[in-house]
Amino acid sequence: MAKLADILAIERDRQESEKWGMIHLFKTGSFYTAYEWSAWLTAVISYNDEVRKQSKTRMPLTVTRNEIASSEGETFCKVGFPLKSVEKFIPVRTGFEAVDDNHLIITITLPQPEDGSEVTFDRLAEAVENWKEAQPIKAAKEKKPPIETSEIASTIHQPQPNVGIIAQILSYPLSERTPLENIQFISSLKQQIAQIL
Repeated sequence: MAKLADILAIERDRQESEKWGMIHLFKTGSFYTAYEWSAWLTAVISYNDEVRKQSKTRMPLTVTRNEIASSEGETFCKVGFPLKSVEKFIPVRTGFEAVDDNHLIITITLPQPEDGSEVTFDRLAEAVENWKEAQPIKAAKEKKPPIETSEIASTIHQPQPNVGIIAQILSYPLSERTPLENIQFISSLKQQIAQIL
């Protein structure tokens, strides 16, 4: 998987007209993900019914706009879809070029403006930026402060005297606990089971 900085460098290098219609898809697990300009091409242009000449009953792609962790206030947009669904989102009779196992380039033909004016880099860059700015920024997950060792002991789900092990397991709030707390809970269950056996 390419690093985000490398992907964003590719997406920012769009001045030459032969790069305007290039969609760079990066494999992320069982999905292809398009970023920035490629995300715009995929979500707005390639996914547009007038370009694709297909049904108007499809759901729109979900666009995610995240902040770049290493940059203050800078954001990026991305869209993704399952690997097996490439044909669903890309126009028919479009050429595919595999850069490597994790990077695919698809070049689409851009539609001509209805007013007959010329397609230019500045117009496209402005359209991409306006689309990006219209996307809500995904809230960053708040990091919880680290728990002191003394606090861990007080937050562990303590065994209850007259409650069976199965009841303890069913009532344990697994998703609300840290991995260390979960391990300690399992350890306490093992001790109880050892005493029973």
